Amino acid sequence: MLTRYKNPENDSPCFVIHSVFSNEECKKIISEYKDQVQKATHDDGSGGLTDNDDSVRSSKVSWINNTSISHKLNDMMTIANHSAGWLYDITSHEHHQFTKYEPNDHYSWHYDGSGCHFSKRSFTFGVPNSLTETANPGCINTVRKISASVLLNDDYSGGEFDSIHLEDGIAVKKEIKPKTGDAIFFPSHIQHRVRPVRVGTRYSLVCWFAGPPFK
Repeated sequence: MLTRYKNPENDSPCFVIHSVFSNEECKKIISEYKDQVQKATHDDGSGGLTDNDDSVRSSKVSWINNTSISHKLNDMMTIANHSAGWLYDITSHEHHQFTKYEPNDHYSWHYDGSGCHFSKRSFTFGVPNSLTETANPGCINTVRKISASVLLNDDYSGGEFDSIHLEDGIAVKKEIKPKTGDAIFFPSHIQHRVRPVRVGTRYSLVCWFAGPPFK
């Protein structure tokens, strides 16, 4: 089921598709990747990456390449892209990121899409469910257009997902409350954050879908 989150006056740009993965599938993903994580990095403001500033991002991640997960998320991204009316030209995606947030871990306000991104983790797909598993040189000069976050568990407190966007020049903040297996899709230029986890451990999958630069 697809949900477009709304506040009383403005539509949020975030779309949630419920139960993309079952509880059992989520448990399997967590079990497979939770011990493969390492400290996450973030943009250092000069085009490079750093893991030295926990005030911006504090979490652990692992890059994964799982074809069945990719196929399912590609299908769901296509639904969200059309249902939301974005109609972005999507030609590739990066390897997915498994994330682990322990107590006090967080990711401050940030956005995923800015200018051109090239990643050696990028893979191509020509049509839905037709992914290649070779690095894609054509990803050079692509930009991230759609981001996705899949919640793999909800037995923790804190760690809320917030987005912020402009409506008629006014900043509108929205908290999204997904359940286990739900996927949040949103344009990559939208600012968002994960608030500090208070109790327990928050697990999620993050992925980015890219295409030719905007004209």
